[in-house]
Amino acid sequence: MKVTLISILNSPAKLVLGLLILISIISSCEDPSNIGLELDPNSNQIGVFYQEIPLSATVVLRDSISTTNNGYLMYGVEQSDFFGKTEAIGYTRLLFNRDVRKPEPTATIDSVRFVINMRHVLADNLDSPKTINIHLLEEQIRDLNYFNFSSLDYNPEPFISTTFDFKDKQDTLLVISINNELTERIFSELKEGSAFNDIFSFREFFPGLVFKGAENEDVSFNTRVGNNTGFVFFYKNEGDTVSRTYPIATGINNNFARHFSQIMNDPTGTPTEVVQNKMQAYNLGQFAGGKSGLGMLVKLDMSPLDAFLDTLENVTFNQVRLEMGPLQNEYLTNRPPRSQIMYFTNETNKILLRTDGFPMAVQSDGRPQVDLERGEPLYTENPSYLNHNPETNIIGQLITSHVNAIYRKKIQRRDLLLYPASPGPPSNPVVDDFRQSLNEFVVDQNTIKLKIFFSRARSL
Repeated sequence: MKVTLISILNSPAKLVLGLLILISIISSCEDPSNIGLELDPNSNQIGVFYQEIPLSATVVLRDSISTTNNGYLMYGVEQSDFFGKTEAIGYTRLLFNRDVRKPEPTATIDSVRFVINMRHVLADNLDSPKTINIHLLEEQIRDLNYFNFSSLDYNPEPFISTTFDFKDKQDTLLVISINNELTERIFSELKEGSAFNDIFSFREFFPGLVFKGAENEDVSFNTRVGNNTGFVFFYKNEGDTVSRTYPIATGINNNFARHFSQIMNDPTGTPTEVVQNKMQAYNLGQFAGGKSGLGMLVKLDMSPLDAFLDTLENVTFNQVRLEMGPLQNEYLTNRPPRSQIMYFTNETNKILLRTDGFPMAVQSDGRPQVDLERGEPLYTENPSYLNHNPETNIIGQLITSHVNAIYRKKIQRRDLLLYPASPGPPSNPVVDDFRQSLNEFVVDQNTIKLKIFFSRARSL
């Protein structure tokens, strides 16, 4: 094993950090306190050393990913050398606001717009416009739990098909002017029909919408469900001088219409083609990768840490950093997950739970890792996150406190399952990106490592 060690001179008065000497040597599992260069044997009482430990990764395809009512619609068609072809389709009901006055029987339409509240657009190339197709559902969305493999019947011909240029901005409101047989039928029902008398009659009349992308454009979309995604009818009652509005949207105020996203994947001819069984860890060779929505996670084998810790006595870990990357793509617009939770796992490849049912995860550095009352790993609503740095294209985080807790036998060393999520507001501390997008990343296994600085006190 190639080990790089650092020894730092400590003067009698204070620790001098200005002089660092790097030495590369070949070492076996000998006591690190005997390795390295002592700059001043007569006064050096603290030796500080550095070691990199390579880690390996496998991929795990999760089972039964619920995409019901997660706040977003995923849709589009992507093509990847690692994951293959992935198609997402978004399904949603619509809502109307009973408190908004309906048009009178003599009202006339000024215009109709369809608005899409875009969260982000994922693509390697946004130089050309991208297509969004919107279809009519032909069966109702029931009050059931829908998963990423669920689907419903819809009209194969879109009633809206439009293109947008996302080169300069991906997070935006898209406004589409429409005037067709559908809008005329909806407006007629608004004025004189019974479909808007109650929500059940409305669902019979209008089951909902389906959002799709276009083949061969290699792009996926993420749209927010709510007030700003849906129809806006501009009309005038008889005698009006200005237009009134009537919205029919995927949400009213804070009430989201029921929705879900379907994910279909064909990995033929790619490294992930061998991933056939759910909840089984697969070693794919040089590369590993995760893809949200599809349900593929990266699992890190942390067992090399055991062998290293067994060589140490009476040491303190000054800094331990887990790093992956640079990632394989530049990700200028096809972004990886912003951050990932490091959940504990084992041979089951499931997220391990405490006896009270809460998940076990690495906690933030500098904070407790152990629940002293329960004698188990600490649970908090905002654990530590592996973060992606867009400038270096590296995923990393300090886990010094976590490793110290393992070394001092406060917690057991476990493998890590990387779950795409990010910190949210106090009302929603964890934003579950795993169920809300098609973000992906691919990493060379040779770049996954622990970077460890540790020290040991010495007697004069």
